[in-house]
Amino acid sequence: LASVDAMHDMDLVLEKMVSFLKPGGVIFLVGIEPLVKVDGPGRVFNQILDVIDSVKGLSGVYPHRNVPATWINRNLHRLGLNVFSSTLFPTEPTFDDMSETVHEATKWIDENEISGAVKKQYKKMLSYYMDKAREVTKDGPVFAGERQYIIAAEFPSDNNKDGVFPQPHVVEPTIYQPKPKYEVDTKPKVEKLDETPVAPGKMLEHKWANGDKYDGLGARIGIPPQLVPTITQYVKDLGLWDMMIDIIQNDPMPQDTTKFFNVTSPYGGEGRNFSWSAKRPDNFYGSDSDMHWFDIADEASHEDSIRALAKGGFDEVLNGIGEYLGLDSLTTFSIGLLAVTKADKGYVHVDFDNTGRRAFNLLINLETPGDEPELTVIEEDAMGNFRRGQVKYESNFGVLNGDAGMHATNECNHKASGGVRLTASIFISDLKEGSVAEVAGHDNYYFPFGNEEWIWAQAGRHWKKDGSVSLTSDRGRDPFIPEDHLTHCETRVGKNKEKCWVNGIERKRCYKTCGFFMPDDEFRPGEERLKIFGW
Repeated sequence: LASVDAMHDMDLVLEKMVSFLKPGGVIFLVGIEPLVKVDGPGRVFNQILDVIDSVKGLSGVYPHRNVPATWINRNLHRLGLNVFSSTLFPTEPTFDDMSETVHEATKWIDENEISGAVKKQYKKMLSYYMDKAREVTKDGPVFAGERQYIIAAEFPSDNNKDGVFPQPHVVEPTIYQPKPKYEVDTKPKVEKLDETPVAPGKMLEHKWANGDKYDGLGARIGIPPQLVPTITQYVKDLGLWDMMIDIIQNDPMPQDTTKFFNVTSPYGGEGRNFSWSAKRPDNFYGSDSDMHWFDIADEASHEDSIRALAKGGFDEVLNGIGEYLGLDSLTTFSIGLLAVTKADKGYVHVDFDNTGRRAFNLLINLETPGDEPELTVIEEDAMGNFRRGQVKYESNFGVLNGDAGMHATNECNHKASGGVRLTASIFISDLKEGSVAEVAGHDNYYFPFGNEEWIWAQAGRHWKKDGSVSLTSDRGRDPFIPEDHLTHCETRVGKNKEKCWVNGIERKRCYKTCGFFMPDDEFRPGEERLKIFGW
């Protein structure tokens, strides 16, 4: 409900709205509670609002007063409706919100016909409040006494005899309490997902076994029979397979740490050395697992892993995704590896959102030591109600997670058996304005560290709907010259560039100095990779 000048007319407004309801109809009302002054960090926003109200008052403009949810509830009940939901949602202004309000107040001051001395005093107060706002919001937004509300009420129908409604009556509004997205559950209620067989090069979006559509972008992609053996052999020949198992079983890394190492590629016959990284992430948002990530650490390693996908017939996978989603082109971003032996609670997350169904992560299982499902698929509504399904990996399909595709590693414990669950993680995108930003911002700890210029140079590289490009005939990226995004990188990285091999700001922003990107005279854009690299 919008703010109103005449509160005494609001009952008439409600009566008019209710008159449009048919028996059994439902009305939803959205509004903002009157502001409650607070003590603590949020008070500075109250003070900023007081200044702008004061300035407006000098111009003859007086603040609107919002209608409280309790008043709406009472009047809907008086009109014979059953209020079955009335929820308050606290809002927390950020520094940008406060700064924007100060900017608005400054405009009112400048346009007001008050004396220069008064204007100066107003602006002095605003400057002081801006400093306070910057200080109190340094750790994030703060509550400043404002709550929005959503009220739902139903009109009686013939079935609501004797005042009995299908929805329980709510007397007072309640403050919304966010529900945890996921909890440890040793006996979870799991719904079955549709398990229709999927052929190589075909894509089947997730749906529940009862026929309901899954509300995110999640799917199974049929993969060619040679893909898993090819990736597995490549990882073993690099020496990564044994290394991953040894690290996670015998020398697990502390949380939120990274280390780097060199491996020798099995391709090319020249013993080429490439850099990879290992990271054990934090246990985000209450998750609890020993998962480690293994990823390429520079462009040369990226190109090497792309050739493994080409050898494994990944073109068939790209074609299936591109044709099903009606995309213009697709680019593949290397192979990442996930290793886990124990997960009491997986990290529930989405990899991408708001890309227009143009960016995805494809998971392909390489090794699993148990019979239990490896992946949890979750569907959650705005109020925290969720449905949970599970996917048991098979060698003939991979699992694609795109926009709003909520998922998590399923619970497991292979410590006793000494087994390790190993999964390949491959990012794919149809690079457009919206999807490039999402791809760059997904996680900048690993190569290419969020470098949008380099990502743009990959656009349309591995699949196009006209069939003109493929991984097999890959001609590489467009020309690209890296530039440092920090000043004084030459001195910041250290004499021997030691900070280039620490997971810090220098590694992630000294693009040119650290030398993680191949120079164009070595990369040779536009020429077939088979000709340049020999594999």
